[in-house]
Amino acid sequence: MRRAAGIILIILGIVGLIGLVMSLSGIYVELLRYSYVILWRIGSAALLVIGGVFCLRRRYWRACLASALFALFIGISSTIDYLRYITTNRMGPVGPISMTWGIWILLLGAVISAIFISLTRKEWQKSLA
Repeated sequence: MRRAAGIILIILGIVGLIGLVMSLSGIYVELLRYSYVILWRIGSAALLVIGGVFCLRRRYWRACLASALFALFIGISSTIDYLRYITTNRMGPVGPISMTWGIWILLLGAVISAIFISLTRKEWQKSLA
């Protein structure tokens, strides 16, 4: 389960970077306006990949759990932002079913990796002893 959590965190980080590259393809002119978003996406992807590598190497249990919880935080904040955007612009159906596939993947991966990391805490303690 530890390896699966590490692989999930690495995949979530890479998917975040792929989403950044895809979103940057149309905003060359307004690049400075979105610089905080670019730095946020790069930093969060780096944190997720580092947490995934720590999980695979069975090091720093707290850092692995923190990165999984951070992914969960990103998923929840993305959900809130998406729902707020839809309600303010009066677009389409509002609810969790209408969310984009990226938010669903992020939330599901974050929950699964956090559960796997918390369940394998005893395994990590044995390796340190």
